[in-house]
Amino acid sequence: MSRYYFSLTNGRTFNDTDGLKLPNLAAVREEAIVARDLIRMEPERRDWSSWAVRVTDSAEKSVLNLLFSEAL
Repeated sequence: MSRYYFSLTNGRTFNDTDGLKLPNLAAVREEAIVARDLIRMEPERRDWSSWAVRVTDSAEKSVLNLLFSEAL
């Protein structure tokens, strides 16, 4: 399994320093969709339109960029 890092961005980046070991890119995408949970927890408190999840592998290569609006 490879380790992937899920960083959040909204013009400012919040880096994941721990990462998760996942078996494949389908599992990476499923994990990235947790953005839905963040939106549900605070739907009115933030403007989520500019937020995204950027996933990189252990070589810091980008494997997925997912706008929160695409996670709905």
